[in-house]
Amino acid sequence: MEKINEQNSLYEQFLKYSYTDFMELFKKAKTKEEVDFYIDLSELVLKREQERGIGKN
Repeated sequence: MEKINEQNSLYEQFLKYSYTDFMELFKKAKTKEEVDFYIDLSELVLKREQERGIGKN
């Protein structure tokens, strides 16, 4: 397994994706588990965006 470092962290990769990106991946998913995974990640993106919006008010 590749050694995990800060420059290649899963979190940093996650931050590069938008809600739309996850919806595209969701549409291409081949298993229910994969669908659920992308839905969960898209919900995290929405939550992050909502928190940013609330913080601006």
